[in-house]
Parts: sequence; structure tokens; C-alpha cells
Amino acid sequence: MHDIDGYMLRVADFFNTNLGPSLIEVYKLGSLAHGGFSAIYSDIDVGLLLKCAEPPALMAEAAAAAQSLDSEYGNKLSVFWGNPDFTWGRLPVIDKLDLLDHGVPMLRDHKPVFPRPTKAQVHQALRESFERSYKPRLPELSSLVQLQANNRKPYIRTLLYPARLIYTWDNLAVDSNDRAVNYLHQVCPPGLDLKPIDMALACRQEKCAAEDVFALTPDLMRQFDATISYIAGNP
Repeated sequence: MHDIDGYMLRVADFFNTNLGPSLIEVYKLGSLAHGGFSAIYSDIDVGLLLKCAEPPALMAEAAAAAQSLDSEYGNKLSVFWGNPDFTWGRLPVIDKLDLLDHGVPMLRDHKPVFPRPTKAQVHQALRESFERSYKPRLPELSSLVQLQANNRKPYIRTLLYPARLIYTWDNLAVDSNDRAVNYLHQVCPPGLDLKPIDMALACRQEKCAAEDVFALTPDLMRQFDATISYIAGNP
């Protein structure tokens, strides 16, 4: 973790130098902020809060340059950025929740202050994420007869996705995989098999291998249907 923290500080200093007065703050987001970071399965998420009226020039190039600051950790870096008063940037609704509730400032100890996304906005963002990020991978992952190295991360993420989605759907907040899985045990969504979800969480915690989770042969389409049914019944 010390090496990751050092890389993130270099990233923060890089954006501070390159964005100048338009930068309000750089934040740790994701599992490095709200807990449960996995060296194998987690991304390194950084949020940039800006105060300019128009998008800074060459932001994509700047994000790529930040990734190049470290050959190992740069491959995991995801940069979220924007001014919440405007519609441009890359600061989706769910990441705004994460920034408001968990963002860890790295430069100026600035607490983010902007309107919280509404229930309707959060639910719409989750539906879109569901269709864009979860559903398209199901046919491929369901058809696997063996788990290859390149499929471990998406497979474990797909198994955990219902926990994170249902937690955020009900609570209008973002939290760790641990908290989300614990919440599933409280609400017990009908038809959702919790055993492979629990084991996927254990895999993130390095208590078992992804192949051990795969050996359970969870029905990914059934998990999908149960998740859809739950959110449809809890508008």
C-alpha cells in the first residue's frame, strides 16, 4: 500500500501542476477510499474536482500521462473529473456519490460540496450501468468451461455486481464490497444465490482462488434475473 500511496501522491502533484488554478482538489475514490482494496481485483480511482466553466484542454492526454508515471499501477488508474455545476467531464452519478461520501483529499483537505444526486438520477444511472457493464458480459462468462487468467477479474466482478447494485439502489450510497455483501444477507433478495457472492468476496480478500469460485458453477443468468426482479420490486 505504501507504493500505491506514493504513486497517488505523484498523480495528485502531476494534476496540480498541469491544471493549475482550475483544480480544486484531487481525491482518492473507490476501494482505496471506502475500504476493501484488492491488489488483484481493484482499480486505482482518482477524482478531480474542477472550478472552470469549460473542460480543460487535453484532459485525455493528461490522464494518459498520469498513467505513465508508474508502469505497474498506471494500468489500474481510472481518472474521474469534472465540475458538478456543468454537464461536461467524466464524473458519473455513482462516482459523485462516492466523492461526496468517501472522497479522500490529497492536496488541500478540501471537502467536496455540491448537490447530491437525486433518487431518480441514481436509479437511472444504475439501470444504465446494468445494461452497459453487467448484462453484456453474461453470455461470454456463462459459456466458459475453464477460467483463464484474463477472465478472473471480470468473473469475480460480475458475481459481486448484484451486491453493489442492490446496496446502492436501496441506500442511494456507495460503499465497500464487504458492506454491500453484508447488506444482501440482510435483505435476502428472492432467487439470488448468496453463496457464490460470498465466495467471490472471499476471493477478493485472498482467502481463496477465482478457480474455487468458478468451481461452484453459479448460474449467472439466474443471478441476473433475480437482481432485475429485486430492483423492479423496489422502485
